Amino acid sequence: MLLLDKTQYRHFLREARHVAQCVPGREICGLIVDTGHQLSFVQTRNASRYVGSFVLSGPDVRRIVSAAKTLKQKTVGTFHSHPAATASPGKSDIQNAVDDSLMFIFDCLANEGCLWKIKGGVAKQLSYGFVQHIK
Repeated sequence: MLLLDKTQYRHFLREARHVAQCVPGREICGLIVDTGHQLSFVQTRNASRYVGSFVLSGPDVRRIVSAAKTLKQKTVGTFHSHPAATASPGKSDIQNAVDDSLMFIFDCLANEGCLWKIKGGVAKQLSYGFVQHIK
């Protein structure tokens, strides 16, 4: 079972909905980092100029991957939002994904998200659990 921080999950779901409402069709995006204890979302700038699409900012990606390596953590995938679609990856999502990686998609309309494993050009939905943020 993959564990996600419930507080962080809710934060990014709210952010995805907020961005989509402020600029209709605009998506949030970022990387998924395995901290060794849970999966963590690290947001990047969306470098796409088009509504309904996302492009991870190259400088942001390099900075996040470098920081994860320094912390002995691993970048394992990406996340993005679907402002007006279900939380399942489209053809371009799958084609542009790194093979054997994770992809988390936030569905802004249904207010939920789904985790996917992308391997060999096929997306398989995974189950995941939450861990409460320990204060």
